[in-house]
Amino acid sequence: MGALTTIDRAVPPNPHTPLVAIVGGGCAGTLVAANLLRRCNEPLRIAMIERSGRFGAGVAYATDDSQHLLNVPAQGMSAFSEEPSHFVDWSARRLGGSVGRASYLPRGIYGEYLRSVLSDSQARGLPRRTLELIHNEAVGINRARTGMELRLAGGASIACDRVVLATGSLESTGIAELPRDPRVIGDQWAPDPLPTDGSTELTLIVGTGLSAVDATLSICAGGGRVVALSRGGRLPFAHLPGLRTTAPPPAIPQEPVTLATLERLVRAHVAEMQRHDYDWRDAIDGLRPVSSQLWACLAPAERRRFLDERLRTWETRRHRMAPAVATRLHELLDSGRVRRLAGTVLAARANDGAMEVDVASSRSAPAHTLTCARIVVCTGAGTDIRRSTNPLLQALLADGGASPDPLALGLRSTGDGALLNSEGHADERVFTLGALRRGELWETTAVQEIRAQAECLAHTIERSLSTFRDSLDRQFAEHPDNASNAITRPVILSGH
Repeated sequence: MGALTTIDRAVPPNPHTPLVAIVGGGCAGTLVAANLLRRCNEPLRIAMIERSGRFGAGVAYATDDSQHLLNVPAQGMSAFSEEPSHFVDWSARRLGGSVGRASYLPRGIYGEYLRSVLSDSQARGLPRRTLELIHNEAVGINRARTGMELRLAGGASIACDRVVLATGSLESTGIAELPRDPRVIGDQWAPDPLPTDGSTELTLIVGTGLSAVDATLSICAGGGRVVALSRGGRLPFAHLPGLRTTAPPPAIPQEPVTLATLERLVRAHVAEMQRHDYDWRDAIDGLRPVSSQLWACLAPAERRRFLDERLRTWETRRHRMAPAVATRLHELLDSGRVRRLAGTVLAARANDGAMEVDVASSRSAPAHTLTCARIVVCTGAGTDIRRSTNPLLQALLADGGASPDPLALGLRSTGDGALLNSEGHADERVFTLGALRRGELWETTAVQEIRAQAECLAHTIERSLSTFRDSLDRQFAEHPDNASNAITRPVILSGH
């Protein structure tokens, strides 16, 4: 695996080479960069900007806890759709032995894989295509007719020709009832936030989804005990072992439907597939290729009902645990070291070095007090882009360069990911993918969907830049002394 090269100096501009700025260095940004680099057609500069300075793995795959497993078999995790065994083959080389296509590998291994994909693509692109990694935070975009300027924190900026927003899931907005206290951990993925020192203290985890399961395994491996709390107290289901054959999808309604009608359709489809010897999991997975079409059948009010009333039921079935994770979790439940509760947090306070948390099955039900050493919030990604603290997203919404989808889960965009401004017009120079398209596509955060979007986006950008290059070459040939002023140059203007 090659080493990633981080740029720490300005690179001299080339008047014939456009620049694509990718904001976000996680999985989505990595796959866009890799696809652009692997094309190796015309010269191109790519600048990837990541505020954490961690390129490749992102938050989702940066864990070094080997208990944290992918919830998709290795065969489904290739970075490139045309090379379905790419991850399996890489993993075999990395681990020094054969890797089964049905293996659920550690997420940290996948983070290494993404870094390898990025570094190998970086090496492959030279000299015609280059990748510059910039440890900074994008805070705004200045647009002009002939180019754009991506503003960075600290006053730096990058003149660029295309921008890709690959910022990942919205940050969690937290729980208002919890106090600001060092024992309230809002980010389980921050460096060393969880106790793993052999302590038997009790930790309250708010949430019972996949992230909560990971936090539980880490805490219990260190000797701790856990109470996992969520409104329904429901844990994710588990995958069946081995590679499964997904069931064929149902017919798509040809007109808008209510949530109740869509639920009946899905239930009938699952029952029909079970009569054909598929498991219900195979039927749910078979919905994946048409999930965006099914989502589009619902009016915004019906989508909101789904989020308010059915989201957790869907997530426990759609986003399932690896078999080994489920086995270990149920061992901990059986031993009593892990308990799960259905309820909500009404209030919390510090008392004599501990946290006292008032919990009730509903806000109108009687409360009981739970005493714990700490609280870990695992309630998932934020669900309102208008409340995001990301300065670039705030700036785009404030200046009308972007607009929230009807549910405010993300940003409005065209079918190929070009942002729609506040007036509904597409800016074919600014694109997004992944979690920011959730409101319009719904299924858009898993590797298979991000991979497809990244490949499509790279093709779209390549096509649009071909016109740009022709225009640039003409202007440079006609006015060699003025062309660099007429067209915004891809140059890092100041600082990193």
